[in-house]
Amino acid sequence: MGLFGGRPPDTKPVDRAGSDRPVLAQPGPTRPNAPPQKAPCVIGAKTTIQGELSGDEDILVEGTIEGEVRIVRSLMIGSGGTVRAKVHAQAVVVAGQLVGDCEVGQRMEIQATGRVTGNIRAPRIVIAEGAVFKGNSDMSPREGEASGSPRD
Repeated sequence: MGLFGGRPPDTKPVDRAGSDRPVLAQPGPTRPNAPPQKAPCVIGAKTTIQGELSGDEDILVEGTIEGEVRIVRSLMIGSGGTVRAKVHAQAVVVAGQLVGDCEVGQRMEIQATGRVTGNIRAPRIVIAEGAVFKGNSDMSPREGEASGSPRD
């Protein structure tokens, strides 16, 4: 233990069982000249955003967003977070509630505490045991992308 109960700076973070935040993969070894990993922008539990939210950084929602979300990186919805919006992002992790259609560039994950109502279009979809999903899913490649099948 470090000063004031924190972990020493040379140790890696540990996933605590029962944590109410989405679990994200830890970054691998950094490349020379690679930009440093930044903490996500947090929409707090007592914050509500109505309208369009767009950006080029990871977003963690603990509050509420209503409207449209366009994120160039990852959107993470914490267990207390609610998003009622059309979502466009590279990756989406849902531990809370998402109501709306999602267009995801890389990966959509619904964790055990997550609830999604709406259509999902993503090349990779992960739904954990205990999660709730009501809608349609489309995992087909977008136009102009290789399908990845051996018959091509």
